[in-house]
Amino acid sequence: MQTLILSVLGLGLAVALCSPVSVVTVIVLLTMRSGRRRAIAFVVGWLLAIVVIGAVVVLVLHGQDFSSHKTTPSRAASAVEIVLGCIVLLVSARAFRRRSRQPGSAETPKWLDRLDQTNWLLAVLVGTFMLTYSLTVAAAIEILKANVSTLDSVVAFAVFALASITTIAAPIAVVLIAPESSAERLARWRRWLLGNSRTIGLIALIIIGALLIARGVHDLIV
Repeated sequence: MQTLILSVLGLGLAVALCSPVSVVTVIVLLTMRSGRRRAIAFVVGWLLAIVVIGAVVVLVLHGQDFSSHKTTPSRAASAVEIVLGCIVLLVSARAFRRRSRQPGSAETPKWLDRLDQTNWLLAVLVGTFMLTYSLTVAAAIEILKANVSTLDSVVAFAVFALASITTIAAPIAVVLIAPESSAERLARWRRWLLGNSRTIGLIALIIIGALLIARGVHDLIV
């Protein structure tokens, strides 16, 4: 169980690290009408997506024979892990090669400005859409392959979920704890994220993709 917790914790932090656009989205939402409600709704949507995936794993797939790497469910899970790793690696590597032609910009994406004209509940849908599903599914596979109890699976998903929201919840925490100085601080964060974090996130995704492939291949051949 300890190994599983470390695995899902790492994947959750990877999701948090590789989501600079999501952090910027939360910062922009906080500047809109009903800003706090919009930002919290975004995080709720993010968590709801994880809950749905967790429910499928716990209620539908849990109980399948993942006790050995030789079983069909386990081998299928390893194959999915390899495919996910390849997708993450190829997409992020391609984006990394093109980054020099598309330097970071401190401008807010135009689609975010349009959210101010919509109901704040739409932020739930936006949060659901912006979750990094490849790494979330990878975490689900790790939980299935660990072959732990239902309760332990729920705990593992909770650890992953909490780790994944560390960066997107940070702007909300700043506003709640220090509302007077939050505007200037969040503006600095937004400029830095839009200008610099794309490269960091892509490098992290390349490494994670390679690790997912290595883990999947190892479990298939061992």
